[in-house]
Amino acid sequence: MIMLRPSLLLVTASAVLLAFGQAASAEVKVGGRPEAVHLEVHDASLHDVLAALQEHFNLRYRTIDALDAQTTGVFDGPLRRVVARLLSGHDYAMQVTADGVDVLVLVSQQPSVAVVAAVTPASAARPPLTAAERRHFERGHLR
Repeated sequence: MIMLRPSLLLVTASAVLLAFGQAASAEVKVGGRPEAVHLEVHDASLHDVLAALQEHFNLRYRTIDALDAQTTGVFDGPLRRVVARLLSGHDYAMQVTADGVDVLVLVSQQPSVAVVAAVTPASAARPPLTAAERRHFERGHLR
């Protein structure tokens, strides 16, 4: 039993150091004015970033999501655009007034849903029109 205590202490100390080591690596730096925000984020949760913006500017936000997605990057621009870039991938509503910015963050969009776009060059040959398409086109509608 005496041997068990030092190992338990070592495991507990390691867990505490790891927890604080990860929390210490998250960083949010906010500067500028609402018209020209400068935001530097390193491995911080979206909740922490929005809270920092709320402290420095007249930003109010509400959410039903935990907003625990980690964010890293440098964001520059008006407050409303910085917030819009941060919330890319979330469903949200934003109201910009003379008093500030109000944001309602609903939920994160499903990451499993992929948007795929195919680009066809303008010079690519089009397939011939079907009979229904030809009638539609002859009536003055575009293809």
